[in-house]
Amino acid sequence: MSVIINSMLLLGVIGFASGVFLSFVAEKFKVQEDHRVEIVKSILPGVDCGSCGYPGCAGFAKAFVNGEISKDGCIPGKADGVPELLEKISKLSDEEINKIYEESQGNKTKIVAILSKK
Repeated sequence: MSVIINSMLLLGVIGFASGVFLSFVAEKFKVQEDHRVEIVKSILPGVDCGSCGYPGCAGFAKAFVNGEISKDGCIPGKADGVPELLEKISKLSDEEINKIYEESQGNKTKIVAILSKK
């Protein structure tokens, strides 16, 4: 009986120690996402057509944030006013971008509504 209890205690201690270690490692090596890319991606039409020369809307969003493409690069988005929204985004500070992202919780409709007010 003592062997079973010792085994269970040892297994519990090892499990707890592994959980603490994994929690520490996850926090230490956490990757910070750029909210600017997420906001740009959310206002794009999402058709992933590649007409901008990048592989989908995510590629265009990264390229726009890095300054590799102009606001007029998204051809399907021109009718929806994407270039105007991209212009607004490019003029915002990182603090304002983070505030918009937190207010909208990543919701595309809320992001567009917030940017339209500005």
